[in-house]
Order: sequence, then C-alpha cells, then structure tokens
Amino acid sequence: MQAHSSVKSVGSSFLSTLLALAALGLNSGHLQAQSVVSQSDAATNPGSSTSTPQQQQPPATTTDPNKNPRGSGKGNNTGSRPTTVPTTRNPSSKGGHAADTRSGSSPHSSNSGSTIATASIAAAAGFGVFELIKHHNESPKKLGHDGPSVPEAFNMSGFSIKGLVHPGWPIVLDFTLDSPGAVQVDITSADKHHYQVTMSNTPNRRAYAIFRLPANFGDKLQTAIYHVHAVPLAGTTTSTPGLRTYGMGAGEKAVGSVAIDQLTFQPAAIHPQAKEVANYGFHTHSAFDSVNAEFIFTTLYNGSLLVQKDQEQKLSPIPEGERATGTWEGKGKPGEHMLQIRAWRGADNGGDWVVAWSPDIVDVVK
Repeated sequence: MQAHSSVKSVGSSFLSTLLALAALGLNSGHLQAQSVVSQSDAATNPGSSTSTPQQQQPPATTTDPNKNPRGSGKGNNTGSRPTTVPTTRNPSSKGGHAADTRSGSSPHSSNSGSTIATASIAAAAGFGVFELIKHHNESPKKLGHDGPSVPEAFNMSGFSIKGLVHPGWPIVLDFTLDSPGAVQVDITSADKHHYQVTMSNTPNRRAYAIFRLPANFGDKLQTAIYHVHAVPLAGTTTSTPGLRTYGMGAGEKAVGSVAIDQLTFQPAAIHPQAKEVANYGFHTHSAFDSVNAEFIFTTLYNGSLLVQKDQEQKLSPIPEGERATGTWEGKGKPGEHMLQIRAWRGADNGGDWVVAWSPDIVDVVK
C-alpha cells in the first residue's frame, strides 16, 4: 500500500501526583505512589513469557490476587508491592510475522544536543501537569481526532505521551536498554487513577512487554498521561541505563506485539540538493483511521538519545495487514533523522493508539 500524504478543577492529591510526574521527566526519580500489575493479570498477559533466559534483572514480586492492586483507586494509593513484567520476543498474537528484533543504528552527537536537551526538559516539566489539567473535563473526542500527543522534543530515557486510556486495556512497550536496569511506566488518568509497572529486559536486547490495566481503572474512555522512563537495577547503586523505545501502544487493536511494526527508513544518507529521497515503510496488524509519518531529528547528548520533531506527512487510513510505503525529500534541517509513526482509531471506534519509531536512521546531508 502506497501511503498518501499531505504535507476543571482537580484535587490537591491529583495535582501532587502530576507534579511528581513532571519531576520524573527532570530527574528520572520515583513517584511516592506506586501501583502494580496483579499476579492474575500477569498470568493472562500474552507477552509475559520470555523466549530466552533473562539476566541481571530486578527480582519479580507478586501480589495477593484477592486484593486490589495499587493503582486501582485514586491519588496516592498504597497496598501492594511492585511487580516486574518480563519481556518477550514471541511473534505477535495477531499473527503475520515474527517479532521485529532489529536494534538499528545509533545517532552521533551534534551541535544541537544542548538545545534539544533544554527543550526536552521544559516539555517534561509541563507536559504532564498542564496538559492533563487542561483536558481534565474535556471529551476524549479531541484526542481521538488528533491522535496521541508526543512532545515536540524529548529524551528517550524519560518521556511522556498523552493518549486515551480505558479500563482493562492492554499496554505494550517495545524497547532496549544499554546496561542493566529496567523501564518504569506510570499511567495517570484525568479522573485521578494512577497505575505503575516495571519492565525488565536483558541489556542490549530489543524485546517487548505487555501488561493489562485493572478493570476498575476508571469507568470510561478518557485522557491519560503515559510516562516512560529508565530506572537503575533494583537494589544496586548502578547508574540509570539509556533507553531506546521502538513502539508503544494502548488498546486491544494496538497490542499483539506493537500493532505498527517493521519500520524501515533508508538509505543511510541522502543529499536533497541532488534530488535524493528517503524511502520508508511499516506494517500494521490492525486497521487505523488516522496515520501520521513524522521525521524527527535525533542526536546523542551526554549518553542519552534526544529527538526533536522536524517534518510530518499525514497519511491515508490503513487497513489491517497492510504494509504502507512512502518517500521523504529531506527538506527539513540537516542531520540524522528517525521515522516516527503515530496511528490511532477515533474515540467512536475504540480510541486505540500506537506510536512507533524506526531502528533505522537517515542522515540528511546539506
């Protein structure tokens, strides 16, 4: 398939949680309120088994299945101990092909690193707090129309996405870590529910993890902030690992592995003045009403992978099982770029969403 394009008031407890979310973006610390995936959730999780032995991972803990997991109520919840969700490389439960395990190439440092770092810190400080408060009483239809909101600039080792959420939804994250550690995902909804899970992975091994939100995580489709960040290996004094994310999805239609996968972005370098173009493609396991292809400048800065949106193309709706392709002329800023795909279904069609990033990098030479 050829892609067609065209270039209220909230309680103090809720606000405290949101301010903590903002702090996470600045220092990758922990929220005081912690919540977990219950043992029964993990047992039914299609991504909870691993295809290879895990190494150097935080020890998994379990919860009493007869008690509500932390995160099922509002504000700063207490009760159970955290659970670690393991990763897998199993083929998607939706079928079609094997899981994509390519780690891809790493960007180089650039003169733009400090500027993007400053922009990403500002985005992390304000994105969770002000955006969620702003849309606390807003219908999810706007987000269902515009799709998941990703910051213009962010650090992949700690970032937030504003997207729709629904009780009982499966959530998937496809990622790699460059050293021992884990990834923590905090989900805070507009009606003050909070849920937290930690995902383990073997260093330098791309894999995905799936968990499912409790059935009492609210009672409707609503807006939420998904905060993703790397954390050090539990019980050690090791440094926080570098995180690279390849995909995140929420909703039945977004999860199997990640419902948008097999992203390609080639060749390794293009010269726009010589009329050279970059070719991109991706596969979808589900049909999506709206799709955007976005080309994001990427650089390394102090060991972290930073990205900043450069250009975008609005694509046509894509049916299930298709592979979409397109071209990019590289008319944005020079330097290395990754492909970012946002795909979503409208609020009247479930609200499921995916954001995916290519392992490939294209250097725009000018």
